[in-house]
This record gives sequence, C-alpha cells and structure tokens, in this order.
Amino acid sequence: MRKLILAAAIFLFPLLSQAAASKDQVKLVEYFLKTPTKNLNPDLVPAFLSVGSQNLPKKLREKYTAKAMELYALKKTVEGKKEGLVRTPDDSSPQCREFRVKKGLRMYSSVFSKDLVKGKSLSGIIRMLRLGYFARLSSQYMPCVQKRTQCSQKDMVCDFTLTILSAKKGKSRHNYYFIYNNDPLGVVYSLCERPGIGKNTHFFGEKPSVLCSH
Repeated sequence: MRKLILAAAIFLFPLLSQAAASKDQVKLVEYFLKTPTKNLNPDLVPAFLSVGSQNLPKKLREKYTAKAMELYALKKTVEGKKEGLVRTPDDSSPQCREFRVKKGLRMYSSVFSKDLVKGKSLSGIIRMLRLGYFARLSSQYMPCVQKRTQCSQKDMVCDFTLTILSAKKGKSRHNYYFIYNNDPLGVVYSLCERPGIGKNTHFFGEKPSVLCSH
C-alpha cells in the first residue's frame, strides 16, 4: 500500500494525454476499476492517472474519475497520518485550492485538481465522490467538528480531505460537504452526529480526536 501511495504522489496532478486512449490504456483502466485498491500494482498507478477521463470511452469516464479521486484521497490521508493528530495548518499553502468547475459551481479541495472535475455537473461530481468512497456530511454538524478539532473549514480543506462544493441557487449559495471515508475527521464527525457512541473508550474521550494548532 505504501508503494501505491508513493506512485500516486509522483503523479498527483499529471499532465494528461490529449489523445484517445489506446487499447492497452483501456485495458489498464478496466484492470484498475475491477481490482480492489489494496491489490493494485503500484507501478501502474502513474500510467493509470495519466490517461485522463476525456480520452476514454464514455462508459468508463465516471468510474475512472471516481477511482482517481480515491487514489488522491488515500494519498492525502496517509500523508496526514504521518504528521500525527495535531496539525499546524498553513492557509497560504498552494495546496489549498479553490476553483470554478462551471458557471455557478465552485469547488474547494486540496485533493483534486480542476482538470479532474472541470465542466462536470453538481450531481455528476457528487456521484463520483460517492463512488470514490467519500461520505456526505451535514452542514448541521460542521460547527461541532470545528469546535472539537479547533480547525476552521479552510484548515480541514488544506490539511485533510474535506471537499466543499458550492453551488449558486438564485441569489444565494448552498454548500455540500464531503470527506474521504478513512480521514480521521470522520471519527470526530461521528461523535458530533451521534454523541453517545464510544463514551467508554479512550479514543472517544472528551478531548478532541484531531486538533489544529495555530
């Protein structure tokens, strides 16, 4: 798994090919889509990520993007765990990205590039996030997560896998929150959503499970 992450790291946001995928590239993508992530050949990750969804047959594009999302999120999560639970967020870091997906739709993420989602619809991105093992969070519990972790939403975007879709509705905007299933922030969110769980364990104690130190 470590080698898999390193392979993804080299091609975090690769320069995608602009040519139609060859038969071998299509076979490679099909191998990635049918194989559990933990069983993938890490040496093939750069080749997979360099294909680009726009070069694939239409039936493979959505699942390809979802798998790429999962690989990027897995890399981000593993790197974060190496830093420990207490992070020192850097709001000026170039990895904190905000970009326009299409008119009226913006995305905030340190996991994905604009090329991965450019021009896609809100429902399409949400569907791909779910296929890539991202869980939807309710805005209702975000203040609780911020209080427990001492992290701002921007901290959670920069230092974790929190991904925010901001869609314009009339004169206002509506935010949709997602986080990768293995992100430690998910544990804190569960505590906020169901405060009674895990009271008798050390891990779910009164102290926040993840902290941001400013």
